[in-house]
Amino acid sequence: MSDVGVPSRPTRLRQLVLEVPDPATTGRFLEEGLTLGTAARADGAVTVLTDPPYAGTGPAEILVLRAGPGVRLVEVVLEGSPGLDLGAVTGRLEALGRTTARLPADDGAGPGLAVEVGGIRVSLREIVPAVAHQPVLPPSSLRPRRLGHVNVLTPEPAALVQTMIEGLGLRLSEQIGEAFYFLRIGSEHHNLGVRAGPVGGAHHVALEVHGWDSYRVLCDRLAGLGWSVEYGPGRHGPGNNLFVYVRDPSSGLRFELFSDMVHIEDEATYRPPRWRLDERHRTVNVWGPGPPESFLS
Repeated sequence: MSDVGVPSRPTRLRQLVLEVPDPATTGRFLEEGLTLGTAARADGAVTVLTDPPYAGTGPAEILVLRAGPGVRLVEVVLEGSPGLDLGAVTGRLEALGRTTARLPADDGAGPGLAVEVGGIRVSLREIVPAVAHQPVLPPSSLRPRRLGHVNVLTPEPAALVQTMIEGLGLRLSEQIGEAFYFLRIGSEHHNLGVRAGPVGGAHHVALEVHGWDSYRVLCDRLAGLGWSVEYGPGRHGPGNNLFVYVRDPSSGLRFELFSDMVHIEDEATYRPPRWRLDERHRTVNVWGPGPPESFLS
């Protein structure tokens, strides 16, 4: 799939829509613990905000939390460049036997399309031209910079991976047996992890922090508020990134605070590594300490 000419691939992971039992309480955890912004919506959902992704724009709406009986990933929202060739994307998806729906432009999002596979809705939206906004988030050196990736559980991992690669244009970065896949949008090692599991499962949502020094301050902040780290610090094999995992106490939704992820710069020569499933103990943390049982569930 060529990147030359009219763009027909996403350029970044824009947003996730998730269900949690109590959106307001989960929002408070993210606001107090990680200094993210929150905004209540008229429908009872909560939007989670971080700093602007582009100069001259408002805060990035990285998560939408809706009320539901448990944690469930509802939608993955990808963003494409202005002039995104939605017809080309639709053609590739329909060639795979996927049914697509066109999405009209609305407030804050350009036109796009949506497809459902493996119990998850994936949408691709054209970027909206930058509009100047007044900043609404106070400065914070602790606040995660952006939404980096989501690790998805689905009963149809192969179908989801095929849709994302052949239909939407993501690339395979790394693989562990036939159970774990790491896909990227641009040069960053992965923006989507895929593994077998129940419909709508989300193993974790990953937020990028500013670097190694952030972990000490963030973990001290969480501890001071009575919350603890689930796993880490450590360094993953796939992606080679630093990590600390924390969980929202009210819902169990897991967040990875990551930094220092490897980038793949030479598409022409890169060959995705493939690990055996029995090497999982080596991939999860190259520094050695394994995860708790809660992390494996």
